[in-house]
Amino acid sequence: MCNFIKVFLFISLSMISPIYAIEVAPMVITFSPFETSQIPSSTIYNDLSRDVAFEIQVYEVRFDPLGLSEPSLIPLEDSPLWVFPPLLYLKSGKNQRIQFRWLGEAVPKTDKTYQVSLIEQSVKNEPEEKQSKLTVLLNINLIVHIDQLQMLPNLNIENITLDQDSIVAKVVNNGDGASRLSDYDMSIFYNGVKREMYYKDQLKSQGYDVFFPPLSSAFIRVPLDFFVANSNSKKLHIELFK
Repeated sequence: MCNFIKVFLFISLSMISPIYAIEVAPMVITFSPFETSQIPSSTIYNDLSRDVAFEIQVYEVRFDPLGLSEPSLIPLEDSPLWVFPPLLYLKSGKNQRIQFRWLGEAVPKTDKTYQVSLIEQSVKNEPEEKQSKLTVLLNINLIVHIDQLQMLPNLNIENITLDQDSIVAKVVNNGDGASRLSDYDMSIFYNGVKREMYYKDQLKSQGYDVFFPPLSSAFIRVPLDFFVANSNSKKLHIELFK
């Protein structure tokens, strides 16, 4: 499960204006489609000086099997991921919880990822003093991962190269389950000798993590604490283990 994440979207109307925010916690939700005892949720806090209204749109996230391009977003009219409520109206200083549940007739054949977009709508009949001279409508995105315990990742590391003081490698996930770099300890070998070790969450604590979607590829970039000439990059080897 992902750690509790808080992300602030800051809006400054002028250099001397106070800073207001829309706060969403958490912004990444992971749950099993078989989970019925608890309903996953996220809370939207309106710390703006004005009321806000959002319409919710759900997208399926499709990843490039080769990992060479950005994921594509497929809008869903009849989404198997249920999001309630479908519309939000938040007065200034208030908050509301949105809930998620799997309502598909069948469970996915692989782990799935969805983007839930909160698209701000214009609020009519607002008092003139609350109306901004410059209207900036917000678009806030949450990520929902559908995770099944029986779906397992199967990672293979390919194409190790050097880029300045970092090692770059392609990670191919041939499994039906998703995972993250922070799920693994990582050993870096040079010429058959272990030279460096990263423990679970060590890179994540420095702000770096990589998601490995099922049946897709992704690239990792890890700093090296020892020198390796470009001509010797083939002597490098990476192992990931739990």
